[in-house]
Amino acid sequence: MNSNSPKSPVLGPKLLLIDDDDAVRRSFSVYLKDSGYDTLQAPNGAEGVALFESERPDLVLCDLRMPDLDGIDVMRQVASIDPNTPVIVISGYGEVGDAVQALRLGAADYLMKPIKNLEVLEYSVRRSLQRANLLAQNEKYRADLERSNSQLRHSLDLLKMDQQAGKLVQTRLLPHTPVNLDGFHFQHKIVPSLYLSGDFVDYWKANNDMLIFYIADVSGHGASSAFVTVLLKYMARDAVSRLLQKSDSLSIAEVLVRLNKELSQANLQKHVTTFFGMIDPSKNTLTYASAGHYPMPVIGLDKEYTLLEGRSFPIGVQANAAYEETVIDLGDQFTINLFSDGVLELLDSKSLAEKERQLVEVVERSSGKFKAVYSALELDSVSDAPDDVALLTVEKNRP
Repeated sequence: MNSNSPKSPVLGPKLLLIDDDDAVRRSFSVYLKDSGYDTLQAPNGAEGVALFESERPDLVLCDLRMPDLDGIDVMRQVASIDPNTPVIVISGYGEVGDAVQALRLGAADYLMKPIKNLEVLEYSVRRSLQRANLLAQNEKYRADLERSNSQLRHSLDLLKMDQQAGKLVQTRLLPHTPVNLDGFHFQHKIVPSLYLSGDFVDYWKANNDMLIFYIADVSGHGASSAFVTVLLKYMARDAVSRLLQKSDSLSIAEVLVRLNKELSQANLQKHVTTFFGMIDPSKNTLTYASAGHYPMPVIGLDKEYTLLEGRSFPIGVQANAAYEETVIDLGDQFTINLFSDGVLELLDSKSLAEKERQLVEVVERSSGKFKAVYSALELDSVSDAPDDVALLTVEKNRP
């Protein structure tokens, strides 16, 4: 290609001029072309509408008074083809009614002939195009926003379906409540802060006739934490089963060691606080170990209520963490109330020590009974809680 060949001019917005006055129409066209616009011309309304439909210009300048098809009719037909194209109406009669009618029909501007200074015409064209461009951008933004909202609603519907399925799975993995195991009464309630919960409880009778139970609180909230509770259920039961295959005596501390090792190796970026307990029905003893769980359970023995003691690292934090177990006699009548730390948000005391004392007082006033503690904490009315809340009660009364 010859580099010296003339380049095609870059044409600006396309304008359609409709006027039965040839001289006026041509003078407008020459001036607007010199201003950088591409112009089309039509000598009457009918040809103008046909040219508009075939060429789809960016703006129309139309004389108001023309034979056969006047400017008002042209505006109506242009609007029926593309209502977003601006139309500037030009009239030589100067009647107020004409201007009002044109503007009501959506005219971008109304100019009077003769236009002695064509800069006025060029300014009106530029302003009308800018306004039309802004409206088009707003419409595109609105359409994009509506499309994004539609996609978001669809995604939220899918997420809700996923959450419903996840909640169903998590709920079915929880033990039945209430349950009697060898005369020991287990009952629980979990109130999630979101659709799914990071709190979990479990209790069952092991192969050596020991009653195993625990409460766990996974760090974080929502689906990721709920997934770990599902994993924890199988890990805990598997750890107990494997240890019992080696020995009839079960070490709760060793169970936590195994859980800690497996969760650390899984690298889920989650840690779990848990209180693990084992009741020996034949000896009426409780063996327990805590892995960073807070608050500690409230135990009621001989109408004396106190927090159990014990502290250690949550599982999943230190791969080589060690845990200690404690054995206590339960007697013929006792209650144990286990809570997740979300319960502390329901107490109006300020310091943690005061919250612990208040929690013990709540349990004591309720005699450690599940329904009474549940009612005292108003768990039925908890909504928009900042954290999940779990309650697990183990009770035994004299036969």
